[in-house]
Amino acid sequence: MINSNNKREFRVAKIIARSGFCSRRKAESLILEKKVRINGNLIDSPALNISLSDQVTINGTLIPDIIPTEVYLYHKPIGLIVSKDDEKNRPTIFSDLPKFMNGMFSVGRLDKNTSGLLLITNDGELSRYLEHPKNSIKRTYLVNVDKNISEKKIQLIRNGISINNFNYKKIDISLINSKKDIIYKMDLSEGKNREIRKIISYLGIKIIKLERISYGPFKLGKLNPSEYKKSNIDISEFLK
Repeated sequence: MINSNNKREFRVAKIIARSGFCSRRKAESLILEKKVRINGNLIDSPALNISLSDQVTINGTLIPDIIPTEVYLYHKPIGLIVSKDDEKNRPTIFSDLPKFMNGMFSVGRLDKNTSGLLLITNDGELSRYLEHPKNSIKRTYLVNVDKNISEKKIQLIRNGISINNFNYKKIDISLINSKKDIIYKMDLSEGKNREIRKIISYLGIKIIKLERISYGPFKLGKLNPSEYKKSNIDISEFLK
């Protein structure tokens, strides 16, 4: 999970792991076992930051070159499964995306009938960081429903709701259009499986369309369904 800027510094174990030599935990063990050298100098602590221009050897072996982290913004259309393979042979996002993305990771999931922003990256560690609930990264959705949601139900959503002894955290919800279509904007940071659909259904409301428009600092923008583009956002804040 390394930025292409060679002057930027990262923990040495992170660089070793990103090279594919071994896991980050194993790298930390190798450092403590005094098997890692930086520019020829033996190190004995994982609490060391180095840059991509530094030479890292383990037991005399130079670690592989590091592939810079890439993040792509993809407008997932309705009808596709977010999976590399599907046991029912349904079309997946990777049948819609170019072949060079086949080995990449999706950041979380969108269900078959949900469209919108899906992040694709070549960095599994970054993917896990962005989707992990403990990091509270905000996802924003536009929710087109069949009728207005009462103020009482809106407060339930805002305060956090329990459904069949399953607790959902607070969700920020606001009405953004009530003329031709009834559309609410919902911000959440947990992203449990089909969270919005389950909550809205529990409240007796029908979802007509559900679309994710942002994920942290990443925005869907004007991407059309099936379109993708490489993100130019500085992801260093996620790489510390």
